[in-house]
Amino acid sequence: MLEVWHIISPYILPLYYIIIFFVVINLILENRNPLKTHSYLLLLLLLPIIGVVIYFFFGQHQLKRKIFAKRGLINHAFGPIYAQEHLDAKSKVDVKATKPYGQFEKLIRFLKNDLSPLTLNNKVTILRNGEEKFPAVMEALSQAKDHIHIEYYIFENDEIGGPLADLLIKKAAEGVEVRMLLDGVGSLALKKDFFKKLKSSGVQLAEFMPVLFPSFTSKINYRDHRKIVIVDGTIGFTGGINISNRYINNGSHNTYWRDTHLKIEGDAVKTLQFLFFLNWQFVVQHELETKQKYFPKAKPVGDHCVQINASGPDWELASIMDSFLIAITSARRSVRIATPYFIPTESILNAITTVSKSDIKVELLIPYESDSWIVKSASFSFVENLLEAGVNIYFYKKGFLHSKVIMIDESFASVGTANMDYRSFDLNHEVNTYLYDSDLVETLLDQFEEDKLESINITLEDWRKRGLKQKLKESICRLMAPLL
Repeated sequence: MLEVWHIISPYILPLYYIIIFFVVINLILENRNPLKTHSYLLLLLLLPIIGVVIYFFFGQHQLKRKIFAKRGLINHAFGPIYAQEHLDAKSKVDVKATKPYGQFEKLIRFLKNDLSPLTLNNKVTILRNGEEKFPAVMEALSQAKDHIHIEYYIFENDEIGGPLADLLIKKAAEGVEVRMLLDGVGSLALKKDFFKKLKSSGVQLAEFMPVLFPSFTSKINYRDHRKIVIVDGTIGFTGGINISNRYINNGSHNTYWRDTHLKIEGDAVKTLQFLFFLNWQFVVQHELETKQKYFPKAKPVGDHCVQINASGPDWELASIMDSFLIAITSARRSVRIATPYFIPTESILNAITTVSKSDIKVELLIPYESDSWIVKSASFSFVENLLEAGVNIYFYKKGFLHSKVIMIDESFASVGTANMDYRSFDLNHEVNTYLYDSDLVETLLDQFEEDKLESINITLEDWRKRGLKQKLKESICRLMAPLL
């Protein structure tokens, strides 16, 4: 073996050095976030061959542009029509004249410029965990008269997904239009028979960027992480809970799953519908007629102020990340954050520490145990800096905290699919709901306080006592944070 290497190395090594040269030049010319560039350069240095492979499969912006070129054409064709017909009137709502939330006027205007209108005629119900979400979803689906649209990252054919799929088949047989969009990686475990059964029953089922080898393809970077259900254009569901038995605490799993979801009735559902159509059209590669029945005039249902915003690799703005930044810096009294994956960008980290140093109460709730030791270690690497800035940090210990909620003061909250990490901000397709209502925020604050009772509050003194091995592991994983 050694002799073979001596023979081929004069040819292999020069070729490798040439590849490295062009990779580095390409990285520099892309003018991407310096943190990402540094991370990839470090990866190439520490893992010479593996680093190149990782870059070619996961790091090339050219692949991103190629993948979403067609999508851009479809979005530009459909987006302006939708905005003109369904958003313009709503986008002219005068926030100051309707609700006392001038504190968040900058945030509201920012979101409105990203096709996220402020809607006033809404009723929002907060659903705690799968125990509350799944019965509500099944009830709404059973009442569908015209159409059902479903978009999920994870859909499993188990004790939850199986009956839900059967219900969709039943509704399709009744003449209800059923469209179902599932992510090709998150729902990879589904068998061909599952797709065949639904399609043969009249359900229009499509996969978002399906892959054969998810561990060896750039498409693993650009996932549809959204969770959306729309019934007749008037009822919508969105939040952090996928379709799987693991998300309901019925004793069949050892891990308690803590999550938050929303049921929305009213005008805000139109934005969910719009977002669903954009992804659906991208997958099926043709435009859909924007029939009025998909965007019906909502009856008066409530007075909850709601904005729904999305982001993704094809989105012109990193709108969810930017909206988090605006919301956090708008705080006057308190900021409370619950997230399963905390790997913030530099701007988000600076915003959190700055408001904390400004005598604003900041509390961060993250899981003590994670489903990824690398992500956990990277998250923990930020703890000491946050504690030094006065942030109160709680490690949730009852189970796995998957809830993605931000609360500012007592009048604003964000509930959605986006984690506070680079992947959600830059790579995944996400959707978040912004609530401007003190009653809804109070409910979320009460749940946050209950979750704190199941957590441990770490102090700076205790945190500094952890071992050198643990500190080193955290620091190494943090170097890879922009790539996670």
